[in-house]
Amino acid sequence: MRTSSILAFLVFTACGGGPDIGGPCDLEDLCDDGATCNLSAADGDGRSGTCIANDGDIDGDGLRNDKDFCNAIPGGTYDEDLDGVGDDCDRCPIARPLAAPDSDGDEVDGPCDPDPSVAGDRIVLFEGFNATLPSGWKMVGNWEFRGGEVVATPPDGTTIGTLTAPLPLVTTRMAVLAQYRIDRVDAAAAQSLVGVTAIDRRPAGVSAVTCGGQRAGAADSLLLDTDTGAAAKPFANLFDTASRYRIAQKIEGIQAACSMIADAEQGAVGQTTGGEAPSEAGLLARAATARFQYLLVVQRPPS
Repeated sequence: MRTSSILAFLVFTACGGGPDIGGPCDLEDLCDDGATCNLSAADGDGRSGTCIANDGDIDGDGLRNDKDFCNAIPGGTYDEDLDGVGDDCDRCPIARPLAAPDSDGDEVDGPCDPDPSVAGDRIVLFEGFNATLPSGWKMVGNWEFRGGEVVATPPDGTTIGTLTAPLPLVTTRMAVLAQYRIDRVDAAAAQSLVGVTAIDRRPAGVSAVTCGGQRAGAADSLLLDTDTGAAAKPFANLFDTASRYRIAQKIEGIQAACSMIADAEQGAVGQTTGGEAPSEAGLLARAATARFQYLLVVQRPPS
């Protein structure tokens, strides 16, 4: 449940009085009792669809139509943003479709598209943490799946816990997005940090771009740390246990940017990088217990 500005909310419920089976439906005008609005057609926009029978299984994946959020393709058990389109087939699984969802025609809808005026972006990874850890992921520290979230609990005040996934493309054009809440901060630690990271594990060493909320002493800031330096922007409070934090890291060639939307404030910061192409991306936490709701990675192949 998740997003505004970059993200928005919708509760998807069936209701009576709508169109019958075979009739048109959309996010606001759902189907009559006994029918489900199929919003996941391959050539659809995620906003409009066709009413289909609740008790059928048109894609043959073993999920009844009324329990399947991707009726046009196998999969569709989960719907992170509750917009009626499943994570497996959603062009932006963290937000309801906009009025003009895909301005550049690359099938990544805003606000998931880091370059809405440049075609070529693709969602290469989305994880809503509803099941077990996917194959191929790397874990450092303590990470536990709990009911649609993954909880990071670093073992001490100095260890940086990371949960990263391999990336399918070798490119420096990418974005990493996540949403999280804070449960606890280690008040005795010299630095607390929660956010996202993109890592290139080169034979000669590790190059990383890290974007997150930092607390050092009594001061909070949005921190962007790369292999060429670091940049920070002060924030009032990035470790409020009553707040939700949405963070996005973008890499474009040798330029990186880090942006944060908190409940009461927002901001961004930029910094150059060494130009390495990350091989994995994921989440990190140091000296704080954090609950992440999702991880999204968008990549664009090199020109």
